[in-house]
Amino acid sequence: MKQKLSEEIKRDDLQSKHESDLTKKERRLLEKEKLKDMGFGKKLEYIWMYYKPVIFGIIAFIALIFLGRDIYLNAQKETVLSISVVNAGNVDSEAVAADIKSLLGFEDKNEVVEVAANLITNGDGTGFDYYTQMAYVTQVQTQALDVLVMPESLFEGLAKDDTEIFANLQEVLGDEVYAAFGENIDEKHLTLTGNPLKETFDVVYDPLCIAVMVNSKHTENAANWIASLAE
Repeated sequence: MKQKLSEEIKRDDLQSKHESDLTKKERRLLEKEKLKDMGFGKKLEYIWMYYKPVIFGIIAFIALIFLGRDIYLNAQKETVLSISVVNAGNVDSEAVAADIKSLLGFEDKNEVVEVAANLITNGDGTGFDYYTQMAYVTQVQTQALDVLVMPESLFEGLAKDDTEIFANLQEVLGDEVYAAFGENIDEKHLTLTGNPLKETFDVVYDPLCIAVMVNSKHTENAANWIASLAE
């Protein structure tokens, strides 16, 4: 009884003071007393109203931790080959990329092969649609694209617009590998008919045309992947 009376006197004393005059300890006691008399719903409403900045601050802090972690992990990664497949269907890009990475002999988890399936042709197939054109130009200008797999009509359209956009395959592959493709290759592109890559990349066009970008940063890896197609 005495303890209860003492608590009531203490609470009345706290409530009689102006909040700005309370010490930190007294403020905590006052908050505790307020919450004690509230139902569960009212407690949540009170906490949300008065502690919203703190809650958002905690959420932002946690988000920054995860963002920093992702930035750090991505900074450790090194792209060793980037392939874009035009008009690809439901291709499992990660699985295909893993297979190519293994084929090329890269074992480090931070070495990455990228297989993109986000490029789409326009109506007549001789160029890209509007949005794809912007993505394609960005990839080329930033040297983020090494190999382009595409329909023959698109190759002809791109080569007509810019004859210097594709690398010389004889120089990239070397005379021996270049000769192994026979009539299916010229200096600017390789043409594959009835090749398993059609199913791998889930494309409807046949033949597949493969070209290496003239400003590719991973020409040797591109050459090694293309050479494997001759085996």
